[in-house]
Amino acid sequence: MILDRIENSSRYFKAPIFEEIFQKLKDFDINTPNGTYKTHDSYYFKVMSYETQLSPKIIESHRKEVDVQILLSGKELIKIYKEDDVSVLEKYNSKIDCQFYQELNSPISELILEPSYMAVFFPNDIHGPLYAHNNKVVKLKKIVIKIDETLFSQ
Repeated sequence: MILDRIENSSRYFKAPIFEEIFQKLKDFDINTPNGTYKTHDSYYFKVMSYETQLSPKIIESHRKEVDVQILLSGKELIKIYKEDDVSVLEKYNSKIDCQFYQELNSPISELILEPSYMAVFFPNDIHGPLYAHNNKVVKLKKIVIKIDETLFSQ
């Protein structure tokens, strides 16, 4: 897992294709309609709007894709879990590359995502998004770049 400013992405993403990905990210802004934008076989962009929640139920991890989560507006608290702190709620679904969990213990950490920052979740990083920061429910606009994890071994 990584939390850093988007401008520092080249510190973590070295292969030439990542320069392309972060260049294409600049095509998206607050006015981009929600939806999935697939321009390459190894990555795509999901643009979404939603309200944060006081007690969301989603805790998830992925196996084949790395999530690069970026907010265009709002603030979101994301909880980070160790494998021992959750139990499997829904077994891994390869069609959506997601496994869902329920919380058994408190998260090991939390992060606050806000515009100009990126949160990167690698396969098996268990994370719970959607939380209202400081218990303030806000509407946010988010981009998730879904990147095939095999690009990280090239």
